[in-house]
Amino acid sequence: MSDVVLTGPNASTATHYLILSTLRPLGPCGERKQINLMGKEACLEDIYTVVQIAKSSKNPSIVTVHSRNMVREMRPTAPSTHTAISGRITYRKRDVLRYISPTECTPKHLIVQATPDVCKNQPAGDWRRVKIQGNVLVVLQISEWALAPSNRELGHRRNSFGVLHTCLRVVLVTPVALALLALPVEKAWVDSDFQESYTEFPNYYWGYPKYAKNTLDMEPEADMRDVQSRSGQQSQSHSAKLVVLVNGQWVLDSNPTKRTAYLFISYTNEHFHTNTSHDGRQSIEHIAQSKAKEAGLQAYWLDFRCRAPNSDPALLNADIYRLCDIIRGAKGICVILPDLSVASKRVWGSRMWTLPEALLSSRQDIAFCSPHQTEVLSKMDMTDEVWDDGDTDDGENQPTRLLAEHYSNVLTLSRLELFSVALEALAYRSQKNAHTNADLAYALMGLLHYRIEMRDSESLFQGLARLSLGNDSDRLVERMVCMFPKPNQQQQNLFLALVERDQFRTHLWDVEPLCQIAGVGEDREVILDGCRGVSIRWKAFPRMKYRQSVSSRRFLAEIVLRSGGYWAVFGFSLIIIYGLDYTRVINFGHEDTRDIVLICLGTLAIILAFLLALAVPKSVRLLYGGKVMESAPWLIGFEGVMPVDKLERIIFGNLQYSTPFCEREREERIGKEPRWVTNSAKPGSEDERPPLPKGHRFFTLVDTGSLTVSIFSAVRPPSVALICGREGGMLRTVLCHYERSNNCLYKETVMRMDSLTLNQAKTLSWIKLSLGNNMS
Repeated sequence: MSDVVLTGPNASTATHYLILSTLRPLGPCGERKQINLMGKEACLEDIYTVVQIAKSSKNPSIVTVHSRNMVREMRPTAPSTHTAISGRITYRKRDVLRYISPTECTPKHLIVQATPDVCKNQPAGDWRRVKIQGNVLVVLQISEWALAPSNRELGHRRNSFGVLHTCLRVVLVTPVALALLALPVEKAWVDSDFQESYTEFPNYYWGYPKYAKNTLDMEPEADMRDVQSRSGQQSQSHSAKLVVLVNGQWVLDSNPTKRTAYLFISYTNEHFHTNTSHDGRQSIEHIAQSKAKEAGLQAYWLDFRCRAPNSDPALLNADIYRLCDIIRGAKGICVILPDLSVASKRVWGSRMWTLPEALLSSRQDIAFCSPHQTEVLSKMDMTDEVWDDGDTDDGENQPTRLLAEHYSNVLTLSRLELFSVALEALAYRSQKNAHTNADLAYALMGLLHYRIEMRDSESLFQGLARLSLGNDSDRLVERMVCMFPKPNQQQQNLFLALVERDQFRTHLWDVEPLCQIAGVGEDREVILDGCRGVSIRWKAFPRMKYRQSVSSRRFLAEIVLRSGGYWAVFGFSLIIIYGLDYTRVINFGHEDTRDIVLICLGTLAIILAFLLALAVPKSVRLLYGGKVMESAPWLIGFEGVMPVDKLERIIFGNLQYSTPFCEREREERIGKEPRWVTNSAKPGSEDERPPLPKGHRFFTLVDTGSLTVSIFSAVRPPSVALICGREGGMLRTVLCHYERSNNCLYKETVMRMDSLTLNQAKTLSWIKLSLGNNMS
């Protein structure tokens, strides 16, 4: 027993606290461990356990736990609610990982079966563990045990000792096997009740999204400022203010006529420090006035003269909203630099907001001006001298060059390519002095057809998601759900990883969505509708029901199992009936040939029944084993890895190339078991395993519907599989774990599954999915 002492100002009045995993109150695979909690013995059910110290507490504080020289702070956990698909509401504390029970439609503690080496060598997470066990029919288990000594597939040699050992075991198990075969529960192989679909995921999100695809699904009191921006009528308003030449004086005109021609002035504050330097402002205005006169124009637009101040968010939002219209409406663009060196041009080109200014110009030539020189560059020339995107990972074209070619009418990017390429080009550029977290989205919207209004409180993900849903971007967010970015990309903004290939070596445009985004929630949260969902079973393997092909050997095996008892009854009946008469005949000296023949026939029937009984284990193997043509579809998972030959003794399966950890055969498009999995039971096999991202561990998923086994890595065991897309002739399936506190699924990993799975999974409506794993 280990002592745990709670200290703190409110330690005696605190209500519920979460004991962190470093205390490890459990032994391997669920062995309970007693602790002494403030003088009282308590049995902790799992690594993460809610401990009740007192019944009430108005304002509990942090409590420190001291155990075996380890100190951890425990904070009170807030109660969470869950609204079932039927509308039933339940309240629970967040303690351990949960899943939604398909039978009861309520959250339950997740119990995960694990391989022996995982139970022995790896610490448990916030879920319960049990040792992996099969659920094979007992008659099949004892038959395999009887035939094991002479089974060459198990590495045993078929010698005289092995045969003798097998015969002795057969004699022992035959009566038990015959008795079990008489029970109806042992006849799953003739069961007509066959499950045709996977276990459904009974969940529904009842809350309002923060931003809905259709405004009718928004909260009634929500802000509807972006209705007009998504109504399909793009605003083409003219600049609200211009600096115009009137009577030889340059003055600010707050309401210029729409026919006024003007020059757009671009610069970077890094060169002239216009926020703090009066001389810098005067220098820019002097060059702007000179260049406007040289171009034969009587007006120009300059940022710090014509844009609304930061103190007026409403006007500033409107100016940023129509900035792209101001650029398109200008007769030309003049970039003001302190000098025309390549370094000065690169500084201007490295700013995020200057890229749309050059691309949206109505002219192909951009004028670069200094106090004493002027140089004209085309958009294509600027990709070499002004814009720098760094080294690309896959050696493909730089994004700014693709954009320059697109806006120079050299090539045409699709809507999906334009969004992703422009996002990559803008993300590489500096975002100093950002006004909001979503400035990247607001800079990007100038390059697209429809725009969104600024919201100071939204994150970059929410801004980009709103922008994508507001534009016809070929369902970009739906495709992003199906992508499997590399580990180093998952920690960044998810939109920034769209241009690069994912871990399956596919691009964003290779994925065909099979679902729809109904709305956007909190950061990285989306509302999915129309996807297919399957619950994953983790606690144990179910008793399988399956169909096999008809063969003569299986037919003979069934005759053996069914006829043995009849021959025994027939033989004993003849002996009992005619044996007594034969004794009477001998005593009187009259020998009846017919009775002797019947007695011999009864003896032969008993001998035949005995031989058939000895063949019962072999017949059971033939009847239950062999090629499985169809089985009840299940998704079953366990923690760790196991060779297929061992897994087949628990449940059948073969490997398929569905995750990056699987290998492929050379001659056929089927999966091959990796060598490190085959040698997983041998000492030192851990060194052969591929490296995992931080916090990940290996899991195995068995799909009995397609008879496949897949190996993947994740932080937590996923309890739900969402079929969200299709790519390369296979389905893109997102594996998620469930969080009860906010009724949300968290994306763990992505798998590729067979297309036949689609018709056996049921459609879901309004599921909240977070594209980031909650590591806390």
